[in-house]
Amino acid sequence: MTSPRPAAVFAAAVFLSLACASAPVFGQDQQAAPRRDAVHLPPPPRDGVGPAGSVLPILIYHSIRPYAPEDTHGARRWIATPETLASELSWLRDNGYTSVTFEALRQNIEDGTPLPPRPVILSFDDDWQSQFDNAVPLLHKYGFTATFFVWVRAVGRVHHMSWDEIRQLDAEGMEIGCHTLTHLILPRLKSDEQLMHEIVAARDQIVAHLGHPVTTFAYPFGQYDERVVQAAREAGFTTARSTWPGVYHTRDGLLSLTGLVRTDSAVALEDALRQQLAEARRRADAGSGLAEPQ
Repeated sequence: MTSPRPAAVFAAAVFLSLACASAPVFGQDQQAAPRRDAVHLPPPPRDGVGPAGSVLPILIYHSIRPYAPEDTHGARRWIATPETLASELSWLRDNGYTSVTFEALRQNIEDGTPLPPRPVILSFDDDWQSQFDNAVPLLHKYGFTATFFVWVRAVGRVHHMSWDEIRQLDAEGMEIGCHTLTHLILPRLKSDEQLMHEIVAARDQIVAHLGHPVTTFAYPFGQYDERVVQAAREAGFTTARSTWPGVYHTRDGLLSLTGLVRTDSAVALEDALRQQLAEARRRADAGSGLAEPQ
């Protein structure tokens, strides 16, 4: 048996760190993550496997608010302050990045539809109110759009957006995606009926409130397996995002898209992109058919 590649080992460690770190209670923009012994690492994503892919950073945000005294170290792994987000958006704008949607990525990979020279996807999970209050004005200020993944059962609860606010985002040109009904760890659901209900009931409620289809999905806690991927496919989603790190996306990986969880700083973002783009260039040099960003 061959040993795991160093990059895969590092990615697994990053995934486990992010999946297991969060607040122990539900408070202001905090959500409980699974215990480390409850986390089952998903299979390595197919994303990035095969030729003729696209290099496109997918940035993943959760709460956008100042730190609170009661925030644990784990909770802060899911929080980016407004100052951090502003610095990252400013850096992206100054370095020529243009925001696109998951649907645009799919069209580029499957149909060859061109993307702008430096595309980026900005994605926000869990419909936190802090995203509407703090992130959206910054997106407008710096000229970006984003994708908001809706945790349906949380809509209208304290610290979460209302359906009116989600409809407003949709009307402003933001992409709306599905983040399940109750934010469960999908691979742990024994019943196929419950699994499909978590995905399909959420999709149907979002569609009913928006009046048009939604085609992109995000796995709660980044957790998926082949069965969950198939359920997302059967529900009609054409793209789905996990939390594995990566910037290179291929046709086989459209339902296991990689991304970069953001909470730190523009400097950390620049470092992360430099490392990931270097890995992409190595793969291009190895003849994987990688499409380099301009």
